[in-house]
Amino acid sequence: MPKDLEISRLCDAYGALLTENMLRTVRAYYDYDLSLAEIAEECGITRQAVLCRLRQAEGKLRELESAVGLVRKSDELLDKINAARRALETDAERGRSLLDGIITELSER
Repeated sequence: MPKDLEISRLCDAYGALLTENMLRTVRAYYDYDLSLAEIAEECGITRQAVLCRLRQAEGKLRELESAVGLVRKSDELLDKINAARRALETDAERGRSLLDGIITELSER
């Protein structure tokens, strides 16, 4: 099963909303790079049960991101900040203007 590292980011944002078993399984697989067999042995369940738990957790995390968009919004904000930083290096006035826009946007949330 190929690892989608975005799941680790989603887990950082929404992991507290997963069950304890789901969170532990996702962290073991994505963050600690344990195999399905290693997780199964550690949890006292089958590899198939680990795979099922992972798929359920991944679905829940994607559902939460779709509804809330926290990771997407964070990425968008980081892109804007990086654009402002680059602009400051070449055009200070434009960079300050971009930063003012970011600050205004954040204060309105």
